[in-house]
Amino acid sequence: MGTGSDNELRLKILLSTIDVFNDLGIRFTMDDIASYMKISKKTIYTVYKSKNELMLDMVDYIFDNIAISKQETINNSECSLSDKIKMHLTAMPDAFENVNFAELFQLKDKYPEVYQKVKGRLDSGWGPAIHLLMLGKEQGVIKPDANILVFKMMMETSLSAFFENDILKKSGLTYREGLDIVVDILLNGIMA
Repeated sequence: MGTGSDNELRLKILLSTIDVFNDLGIRFTMDDIASYMKISKKTIYTVYKSKNELMLDMVDYIFDNIAISKQETINNSECSLSDKIKMHLTAMPDAFENVNFAELFQLKDKYPEVYQKVKGRLDSGWGPAIHLLMLGKEQGVIKPDANILVFKMMMETSLSAFFENDILKKSGLTYREGLDIVVDILLNGIMA
């Protein structure tokens, strides 16, 4: 994408896709997005060659913004270290509070490349969280015998489970609510 207007169109399509995804889940079509945006489907195809390409970009957009929220928690000098750790592990931009992550379990069979991207993004970017948890051990906020790598594996496994089955949907939880529950349970196990 070379021009600012191309980037603006891309962003509008991404934001519209998130809204349509929230309403229809992964069964949305390019026609649904075009109708929602009141533009032609052909215009969308000037930016994205396929629904799969659009969904891959949507995953990156969402996770990039989650990473920004996580960084903001680290830079927050007004919070205690224990609050920073919890805020970092549960960071979610307000704009994504209503993203219907409960639908993502369907990706595995229908959009395996997108599913792998979601899993990859969940499994990466742990450096700052590990740093905060290790700092917590040093400062006595986290138990000295807490195994941070086991904690990380349990977090990754729990979050992956949200995308491998329909547990969020069956239990009527949003991703945010499920994330808060997992973090509370796991942090309670390692907090001093």
